[in-house]
Amino acid sequence: MAQYLHIRVEDIDLLLPALQVHEVIGLEHTESQSDGHAIWRDEVIAAFDLGKILHRCSTSVARDYGVVYSPDDSDAPPVLMAIDEVLGLRNPLRDQLHKLPGAMTTAHSLFDAIWIDNKLGLKAYCVKAQLPADILG
Repeated sequence: MAQYLHIRVEDIDLLLPALQVHEVIGLEHTESQSDGHAIWRDEVIAAFDLGKILHRCSTSVARDYGVVYSPDDSDAPPVLMAIDEVLGLRNPLRDQLHKLPGAMTTAHSLFDAIWIDNKLGLKAYCVKAQLPADILG
């Protein structure tokens, strides 16, 4: 089974495919990603607030962490997603992954499934390995 990085932004838990995560970094509150880019390892990459992408906040919020993440399997540079918390690595079992509800919403373009671990009392949305280009601007 695939391994995921469990993160939180605002009130939503997400699972990112771990093989697409390059690095988790602490963000200085004096650094602002509101201009849409960041410097990572001497490279300029796109940066955005994941809370705004998920429509959880309307203005930029000072987030403590950033995840440098490849939103697809191309050779394109990664992006920096500002997040609130890193909760660790997860290895969901197949019977813990559930399809999204049938009504099509914007979430269907971002997520593959919902992970529910009744034993730990956790729930998170599994981010697709191939994010749509229009989501990231």
